[in-house]
Amino acid sequence: MPITQQRLHKIEFQALKNLASFTLDIEHNNVTGIFGINGCGKTSIIYSLLCLFKPTESDPTRRDFKFSQFFTHTTHSRFVGSSFKITHSFRQDTPTTTNPNATTVNNNVERQYLKADRWKPRYGDRPQRDVYFIGISSCVPEIELEKSESLIRLTTTNLTDTLSTTIRQKAEIVLNRQYTEYNSHDYNARNKKFIGVRHNNISYSSLSMGAGEQRTFKILDTVIRAKNYSLIIIDEIDLTLHTEALNRLIEIIVEIAIEKKLQIIFTSHREELTQRTDINIRHIHQIGAQTICFNETNPDCISRLTGNQIRPLEVFVEDDLADVTVQKVIEELEIRRHCSIKKYGAINNSFSLATGIFLKGENLANILILLDGDNYRTEPERMKQIKKYLSGTEATADHNRTKALACIKQLILPADTAPEVFINNAIRQLADNTEVSNAALSINAATDKHDFVNRIVNILGYQDKTQGLIKVVAKLATTTEWAVYTQELRDWLNERIRILQLAG
Repeated sequence: MPITQQRLHKIEFQALKNLASFTLDIEHNNVTGIFGINGCGKTSIIYSLLCLFKPTESDPTRRDFKFSQFFTHTTHSRFVGSSFKITHSFRQDTPTTTNPNATTVNNNVERQYLKADRWKPRYGDRPQRDVYFIGISSCVPEIELEKSESLIRLTTTNLTDTLSTTIRQKAEIVLNRQYTEYNSHDYNARNKKFIGVRHNNISYSSLSMGAGEQRTFKILDTVIRAKNYSLIIIDEIDLTLHTEALNRLIEIIVEIAIEKKLQIIFTSHREELTQRTDINIRHIHQIGAQTICFNETNPDCISRLTGNQIRPLEVFVEDDLADVTVQKVIEELEIRRHCSIKKYGAINNSFSLATGIFLKGENLANILILLDGDNYRTEPERMKQIKKYLSGTEATADHNRTKALACIKQLILPADTAPEVFINNAIRQLADNTEVSNAALSINAATDKHDFVNRIVNILGYQDKTQGLIKVVAKLATTTEWAVYTQELRDWLNERIRILQLAG
C-alpha cells in the first residue's frame, strides 16, 4: 500500500557516534538549519537522516541511501549499539471492497533504528519517501573532476521547459546576474552531462563555472524538480557563497519548500543565518558524553558554553523584553557593572542551558536562567522537562537534576497570562494620561500576544525597538505590580549581593 505525504517531526538519538541522548525537533518551519562547531555531530545527523527512507515505488531509480555508505565498518568502529528513533506522519492507501480509494492518515508514528549485528529495520522495511542529497562534493568545480585534456565535444540543448526556466530565473536572483539561456550539454564520448548557461552573450558549461555558481544551480535544480513532500539534505549550504547570495538562496528555498511541502535540512557554520525567523535554528553542542540541542537561539548562548563567565553574576533571558526587564532591576540595585545578560531564545533552551552548565562542572550559584513566567511555572513541570536533557536513572540522577534546576527562576505572572498582556494591563491601570499609558489604553485586541507591547513601541514612534522597550519597562516599574513581577529575580540578586559583597 503506497505511502505518501511523509513528514518527519523529530529524531531522538540514544547513541550514534558522538551523538548521545538528545532530540532534534524539526517542527514549525519547512526548512531547518543545523549549526555547531566542528566535531559536534552535524554530519552524523544528516547521514542518519538520509538513511531513514527507501525510494518511492513511483521512482525506483531514486538513489537508495544505506547506513553502510556513511557508517562504514572499520578496525576502529562497527557502530554496534547505535540507536535512534524517529517520529513521522504519512498518508497511506487502505482500499477496501466498499471503498477502493480509501486512505488512512497515520499521525506521530514512531520507528526505531538500531545496529546489533546489522542495521535494522532492513532496507525493504523502511518507510517510503523521496530523499535528495547535496553533499560537499557539489562544491568541487566540474573542471577539477574532468580528466580529458583534449577537445571536449559537447552537444547543446537549450532547456526551455517550465521547470528549467524557473531554475534559471531563481539563479539570476541568487547570483544577481542575468542569464539568457539555461542549457544541457551532452558529452557523448564519456556519456556525461553538464549544465550550462548564456551570460553576456557568452555560452559556457559547468566546466567553466566557479564553484558558487555551479552549486547554486545544483541546489535550485534539486529543490525545484523534487517531488512534493520530499526530504532534501544539504551539507554545508554556505560553502562557496557570500552572505548576501546565501540569504537570497535561503529565501527562495523557503518559498519553494512551503509551496511544495518539502522538508529541507541543511548544516552550516554561517552564524549570520541564525538571525533568520523563517527557518528552524538548531544549535548542536557537545559537553563530555552529552549532546545538547538549542532551538532558536543565538551564537552568544553557545559561545558562553565554550567560554568562561566574565562578570560575577550572569543572567540568561528568553527575549528582548526580558532583557530590558532585568536591566531595569539591576540598575535599581546599582549592580550593572557586576552583571552580564544573554538571551537563550526558546523556553526549552533554558533546560538545555542548565544541563550544559551543570555538566561543565561550573558553580551554578552565580548563574540565573530566567523564565518569562507563563510556562513551566511549577517545580514538577520543570523537573519533567529537564529529565529530557539530563537523563539517567542512577541513584544521584534526581539530585543532579535538582542542582541543575536550582539556577532557574521566573518572573511572576498571574495564571494563564502572557508577559505582554500583563504589562499592557498593568500600565493601562495607571491611567496617568502619559503617552505610554495612553498608547496601552488604545490597544484593545491583538492577533499576537507580543503586539500588546510591540504596538506600544510602534505608537510611540521608536525605530529602535530596544529603546521603546526601555520606555515601556520604565513605566511598568512605576506600577504596584512591578515588585511582585520581579520578586524572584530581585530576591536572587539581593542574595548574591550579600554573599559576594557587591554593594557599594
